[in-house]
Amino acid sequence: MYGFGIKLGYPRIDLFRSGDFCFLGVVIMKQRLIAVLTAIFCCGIAFADQKAEMALDTIVVTAQKPDKIVRTGDVNQEEIPVFSSVIQRESYEGRMESLSEVVEKEAGVQVRQSGGLGSFSTMSLRGASADQVMIFMDGIPLNDASGGGVDLSNISLSDVEAIEIYRGTTPLNFGRASLGGAVNIRTLRIPEKFQTGASVGYGSYDTRKFSAFASHKPSEWDYLIAADFLHSDNDFDMLNDNGTQWNDSDDRWEKRRNAQFDQHNVLGKLGYEIAEHTRLDIVSQWFDKSQGLPAWNNSSWVNTSLDTKRDISSLTLTADNLTSMKLNTRTRLDYSWKQEEYEDRGGHIGLGEQHNRYVTGRFGANFFVEWLNEHHILQANLDAGYETYEPEDLLKRSTRHDSSRVTYAMGIQDNVILFAGKLMITPGIRYLLIQDSLNSAESAWGIHLEEINDSKESFSPQIGIKYQAAEWLVFKANAAKYFREPSFFEMFGDRGFFIGNPDLKPETGVNTDVGAEIRYQMQNKWMQRICLNLVRFENKADDLITRVYDARGIGKSANIAKAEIDGIEAGLNVEFLSNFRFSLNATWQDTENRSGIKAFDGKQLPGRFDAAYRGRVEAEYHPIKLWAEYIRESGMYYDSANLLKADAKNEVNIGASWLFKSFLFNLEAKNIGDDRYEDFNGYPVPGRAWYFNVQYKY
Repeated sequence: MYGFGIKLGYPRIDLFRSGDFCFLGVVIMKQRLIAVLTAIFCCGIAFADQKAEMALDTIVVTAQKPDKIVRTGDVNQEEIPVFSSVIQRESYEGRMESLSEVVEKEAGVQVRQSGGLGSFSTMSLRGASADQVMIFMDGIPLNDASGGGVDLSNISLSDVEAIEIYRGTTPLNFGRASLGGAVNIRTLRIPEKFQTGASVGYGSYDTRKFSAFASHKPSEWDYLIAADFLHSDNDFDMLNDNGTQWNDSDDRWEKRRNAQFDQHNVLGKLGYEIAEHTRLDIVSQWFDKSQGLPAWNNSSWVNTSLDTKRDISSLTLTADNLTSMKLNTRTRLDYSWKQEEYEDRGGHIGLGEQHNRYVTGRFGANFFVEWLNEHHILQANLDAGYETYEPEDLLKRSTRHDSSRVTYAMGIQDNVILFAGKLMITPGIRYLLIQDSLNSAESAWGIHLEEINDSKESFSPQIGIKYQAAEWLVFKANAAKYFREPSFFEMFGDRGFFIGNPDLKPETGVNTDVGAEIRYQMQNKWMQRICLNLVRFENKADDLITRVYDARGIGKSANIAKAEIDGIEAGLNVEFLSNFRFSLNATWQDTENRSGIKAFDGKQLPGRFDAAYRGRVEAEYHPIKLWAEYIRESGMYYDSANLLKADAKNEVNIGASWLFKSFLFNLEAKNIGDDRYEDFNGYPVPGRAWYFNVQYKY
């Protein structure tokens, strides 16, 4: 993340209290959760022999249409004990939404955004920070050694086929694991028949969007190309208090300044069916974005900018049914390159005048193999990566030095299937070796420190259990150990309001969860389908890396001796009266600093909410659909001492769509209550806005 968001004292979340929680009209005391799960378990045993009228899924899937193109290396949701959800393209296609707006509606997910559409936004899972959540694109990690968390605004939804969210334990299909979990963004896949389409949209603050794609499989060859463009002035009205919170006399409404952006994105895919069970895929995605960075005081003098360019390319060979053992394999080579150019010549946002360029490159290799039989699904994953970090001071006032990181990760997992598939036990272990060559560190006085050559390794065991008590009832439990090395950004800083800390230690921890999922299908005119889930999770971290701020508002990453995060996730999805759907997700969490430092010990970790609720109702009478949704987050603090508390977020969105032949017309109004919420202190999100989009598909 960049210092443009930080005259603020870093956000923090209020504590989830060990009080009462209301779920489905029943008041559940936190300490009674185990008793509630036990009661559900007994109910499941009593009805274990009762046959439901259709086989039910084992996860909550946001959209109704499944993804039919499944390849080796994809996560089979029915074979994992991890609590997960999959958001299919149909749930957001044709709307003027960003990736952050789509994922924030899921339980356990928190998105923090520094302004309007296209502004810096990161994702948290179960109270873990953005750096502690691994995000992948088609299995390729987007988290790079430069750190700062993955900026969701730099991922175009036009390319996305599905979004997989894994809470807590990370499936072995991905090379790296993390404290909060993982997200995999699956890009568009090539169907058997020719498809093409385009969409165009316009909305508030001169927001403009255009996208188009075409795909075809004429023979053993197939191809896909997609491109999109997005622009917004982001000149929404905001209340500027001139930094005097308690003095209303100098407050005034102004247009947000220097928050405009333009971004372009192109995705190309080429595939070849070498044989019946062997396939070669070449993929390349190019992204570039130019944006202004506004100051916390909305100064008219600011012209600070950030330009980002990124390329992700891969070559993948999938070979299945090898030898008499029928092994399935996926071999992938990938290359990622990212360049960021940060310019603040006036010193309006960061620590003095700056014009810096940061280039991060990564070469990766991955081999995944699986062997399936009646009672076992044995998987292994080998992953290697070489990353370089090249900072450059374009003002030539100092000499920046390059750093590099080599990563080796190995993992093995066995899914043991017992009692005719009713019980699955999934033990696994990961090994991680990291070798750093660090040259970019500087002291507080700008003196270049000696080169640091360091090596770290860790073993991270994990285990999951999944029990199918009835066709409509599933119990899951997971436990995993994790390890995360500090990023180059955390160690070297040098962007905006951040300075580095080369003495940071890796953070380690354990995450656990237990819960139940109910999916029941009914055949009557009043109620067709009901889905429930309830999960208790707990994360414990040692040497947790977090950001602290001095009296000047200058941020620095530091280790906290201990931190504990625990909470509850709950979800309800109902389909009724044939044309109506209702969904509700709720998360309550307690994130506690256990550092032993008097000013912070027992306080809530900054930037995390205490409670969140997301409700949505849909009414569909083909070809017309109406929908409304409500999002509330509360109990967040901006600082580690819990002195700066954020206002609660209350957002109401409504929309309507009309399908006419091959055209989909969509109209939506966002934040109709005009709530001026701030994820980062001094960086408000827009008020009321509207958007119109037309999509054509053939």
